[in-house]
Amino acid sequence: MIKLGGVAAAAGILSRLKVDTADEVATDLKQRDEALAQQVLDKMLPFDRLAQTDSRSLQTLVREAEAQTLMLALAGAAKDTRDAFLGCLSSRAREYFMEEMSLMGPARRSDVEEARTCLSRLARELADQDRFTLPVDGYIR
Repeated sequence: MIKLGGVAAAAGILSRLKVDTADEVATDLKQRDEALAQQVLDKMLPFDRLAQTDSRSLQTLVREAEAQTLMLALAGAAKDTRDAFLGCLSSRAREYFMEEMSLMGPARRSDVEEARTCLSRLARELADQDRFTLPVDGYIR
């Protein structure tokens, strides 16, 4: 049996639409099924793409995020992604942050994924407030 569709397929389709059209479809989907809409939106903006935004936007995201959530999200992240986020901190804050991260110990994969989803959602909320610029190549293609 061939399985067609699903959340990933819907996210892929929405990401290929013009922004205004995608927003309209997402708004309509939220009205019909908010949980499904959230799943689709979560797939559209993967965590690692957040590091590809401009430095001012990334600084805003780092400033608005809870430190514990950011630490969990960066646990096991690719070096370039981790460096982009940590580059938004002053050298003193970065040292403190890295020290706290090392004391955190191992994290469950589900907790890491949940933290990454929270940061992606926060980025979308900030973008809706015009306080965050989504990466040009931010949505899945």
